[in-house]
Amino acid sequence: MTAPVLRTERLWLDSPVLSDRYAVAEYCRDPLFETLMTLPWPYEQRHADHFLYRVVPGGWLSGDELTWAVRDTEHGPLLGIIGWRRELGDIGFWLGAPHRGRGLMTEAVVAVTDWLAEELRLAEIAWECVVGNAASVSVARKAGFEYTGERPTQLTFRDGTHPLAWHGRLKTAEPRAERPGWPV
Repeated sequence: MTAPVLRTERLWLDSPVLSDRYAVAEYCRDPLFETLMTLPWPYEQRHADHFLYRVVPGGWLSGDELTWAVRDTEHGPLLGIIGWRRELGDIGFWLGAPHRGRGLMTEAVVAVTDWLAEELRLAEIAWECVVGNAASVSVARKAGFEYTGERPTQLTFRDGTHPLAWHGRLKTAEPRAERPGWPV
């Protein structure tokens, strides 16, 4: 499978490329990522290289992990990453610190989940974040996910644990709307 380009009013979503390696490494060194993400810590350039050289192309080749770069234009710099994992049926995402707070990730999540629903015929898409990740909650809520509760993460963290997480799901046949019941 080849990564399709997805466009929105303000964004260009395409496959991350090797020239994104320094931006990935820089953004993933954000101190927030240490406790909120499953990424290696401390995050080093070699981790970004492995992600871009192996994980991204391998995921698209197998169809098991579909990853897009979030950009503002076709040849624009990397703003963040969004991806879907077949094994858990879930979506994950992050934005570099300078690009947060403008609703860009919500726009990207809507584009990717619409594509997944149409192209892969997915009826439901899962989402989770570590308890306390208010920014991720905001994106999921605004993108139309329904909050389904608090329980351990599906993903294993770097220390082998499954910390408490907030979970949600998007039923793709239902109209997109903010749903009540989300944690603050």
